[in-house]
Amino acid sequence: MTWLLSRWRLGRQAEAPATLWSYTPIFLVALLGVLASWLVSARIGELEHQRRFASFSEAARDRLLVVQREMDYALGLVQDLGGFFDAASRVTRRQFREFVAPTLKRNRAIQSLQWAPRVTREERRDFAAKVRLGIPRFQIQDPLPGGDRRPAPDRPVHFPILFVQPYPENTPLLGLDLAAEPQVLELLNLAVERRTLVVGEPEGQDDKPEGSHFAVYRPVFSRVEDLEGLEAPGETDLEPGSIEEREVRGFAVGVFRFGSLIDQALASLGPSGVDIAFWTAGEGGERRLFHVHRSRARDGADWPGDSQPIAATYEGQVRVGDQTWTLVCAPVPGAFSAEGWGGSLVLVGGLAFTFLTCIYFFALIGRDRQVRRLVAERTLELSHTNEALNKEIADRRRAEEALQYLNITLEQRVERRTAESERRARDLEQFAYVASHDLKAPLRGIANLSEWLKEDLQERLTPETQEQLDLLRDRVARMNALIEGLLAYSRIGRAAGSLETVDVGQLVREVVDSLDPPPDFQVEIAPDLPTLHTDRLHLSQVFANLITNAIRHHDREAGLVRIAGRAEGERWVFSVEDDGPGIPPEFRHKIFLMFQTLAVKDYGVNTGIGLALVKKLVEEHGGTIHIEDADLRQDGRRGSRFVFSWPRQEQAAEDGADQITTQQEASR
Repeated sequence: MTWLLSRWRLGRQAEAPATLWSYTPIFLVALLGVLASWLVSARIGELEHQRRFASFSEAARDRLLVVQREMDYALGLVQDLGGFFDAASRVTRRQFREFVAPTLKRNRAIQSLQWAPRVTREERRDFAAKVRLGIPRFQIQDPLPGGDRRPAPDRPVHFPILFVQPYPENTPLLGLDLAAEPQVLELLNLAVERRTLVVGEPEGQDDKPEGSHFAVYRPVFSRVEDLEGLEAPGETDLEPGSIEEREVRGFAVGVFRFGSLIDQALASLGPSGVDIAFWTAGEGGERRLFHVHRSRARDGADWPGDSQPIAATYEGQVRVGDQTWTLVCAPVPGAFSAEGWGGSLVLVGGLAFTFLTCIYFFALIGRDRQVRRLVAERTLELSHTNEALNKEIADRRRAEEALQYLNITLEQRVERRTAESERRARDLEQFAYVASHDLKAPLRGIANLSEWLKEDLQERLTPETQEQLDLLRDRVARMNALIEGLLAYSRIGRAAGSLETVDVGQLVREVVDSLDPPPDFQVEIAPDLPTLHTDRLHLSQVFANLITNAIRHHDREAGLVRIAGRAEGERWVFSVEDDGPGIPPEFRHKIFLMFQTLAVKDYGVNTGIGLALVKKLVEEHGGTIHIEDADLRQDGRRGSRFVFSWPRQEQAAEDGADQITTQQEASR
């Protein structure tokens, strides 16, 4: 504060002639700040009042919604009870009790659930006699004032209450004829006419022990099969005011305690200080108050009598069947009161801010000339900086143009090199095909000539000559297999097989079945082999070559080959192990080379390409392969275990050549 005052004094001394005019904005800021603070504080007070009213309105709407939902649920219970009787042509007392028991247990607002069948004047005696077999003292009765009953006189149609639950407290209702009261009979006629449930007027008072309650009547009509054989409509004369007796089977009735129903509906909401009065349209259009719900947040506050209206702060309506009940909500005193500090705090804060702003302007006016000078200096520096920046932008633009030219040149070179590589690949494939065809043609001729010689000279051939001819034919077959193997090996790097979902266990079983191992050989396949997304042909070639290698180079007539796998991160590691003679460590570095075999035989088509082909296939899919000792033999010697890795999920390549179609046997 001392520094600000000193700067203000220096400013007045430096610019004495212009003091009055230079400080005019400060007086305007002070005036506007005081006025704005007062207006904002008044507005905040108004907003606080609106917020309180909005909070109360929201709480009232929430209560209106849950009351409407609870009323719909109560009507749905009666609708379900009527549907129960719709679905069954005959319902026993036990079935009725079992059907409504879960509902009564969950909903304590239900005063009673009833079934009142339709009984005509002619059916009354037989009906009462049949019911007395289970209820000895049953009879159709009319209510009297004071709670007494009397036998009901004959009517065209009776609707006595036959089933009622809960039973103990509602036993006096048994046999009560719903058609005895004109108001109820009018509701029953209306329900039949509209073919839907109707709701009676709320009855009772909150100050009575039973409280207010209302009844819901749902008609149950005869099914089509129940009407077969009856007279056509119009053949029976009906008395005025009676219900059409050939369709209605009876009425499902629900009586609900209104106060308990409202308490049950509002139990899901926290107490917020809202009192609710429920009104219904009375006779002559006047509203009648039939229930008042006191908020749980009243804290013992007095409530005006039930006969006195509540201040109509918020009003809404609830649809209950064909009736509309009005809800009038009023806030509990003190529940939505204002704190009263918001406007005062804003006023004090606004005045303080105005004061500080005026002091700040005092300091600014004293430094005005210095700021003007500094602005001019900075403007000049900025001009020089802009010139340097424009030059740098031009240099970078030239560099970008040069880089773009180099990129275009590089793309052209890449395209030329790619085209050249593709051309060479096609030439190499064509050469391999022509070479294999030209080499195999003389081999086929030699094989045919040797076969003809053997057939022509069959009787004159000596055993030595016969063996030499067989050796010649075997060498021709080995040469043919060697050519096929070389062709398959050369195509691996350029092949783009189709990727698919492969069940490795099923694939291995198919490979073993196609190889047809000797009867004494046993191939064990682990049950937990995975399912991969990969090249099915390549994977089957790997397993086929390894299994064939284990069988072909075995030193006994009977043997065991075991295939297993395990997961390692994003790859699966498979093993093919046998109990054969094994491979000495000094020769293991040669087995994956071309044309390398450990046993040289005069006969057979073992070319030494099979393991080299396996190694190239595995590496082509990003895996590795090596050999280990296997502990499957019982004589102390070790067999061989080939272990290779394979990816779980492969992505299809963008470019590729034709898929390898060479037979697996020709590549070994």
